Amino acid sequence: MKIPTMNNIFNLAIRIIVIILTVFIIAVLFVGLFHTIWGIKEFLLTKSIGQSFNVIVVNILTFLVIIELFRSFVVYFETHRFRLNTMIDPAIIFVIRELIVKLYGEQNMSWETIAAFGFLLLCLGIIRSLAVKYSPSDETGECKPLSPSS
Repeated sequence: MKIPTMNNIFNLAIRIIVIILTVFIIAVLFVGLFHTIWGIKEFLLTKSIGQSFNVIVVNILTFLVIIELFRSFVVYFETHRFRLNTMIDPAIIFVIRELIVKLYGEQNMSWETIAAFGFLLLCLGIIRSLAVKYSPSDETGECKPLSPSS
């Protein structure tokens, strides 16, 4: 009988934890979807269309941010490493969500705030583009530019 090494025990524990977390993520997404749909029904029946629309937009945008975060976790579970582009995607979506919520909620935003959001989105977009272009190869771990045909 072969005695398992600590590395084998660790890998087995990680696989079990990943399975549990994946089931938990799926359950949270279903609960979030149910909550969002239930909230839409409740707000449409009890409040004015203007108030309902504001809450519905914020809830749906928040749900999209959560979906993108969970997608990043699932990519990590599959690859066993963090990829910069999958971590920046939720950040970009979160910034866009905040911008939409602020623009929709406030009638007068200062040009400084809008410029700051724009600059942040530009920086995140550049970082994401560079992360995709110079992603490490899976075999060597070195950063190499992708070929134009990729």
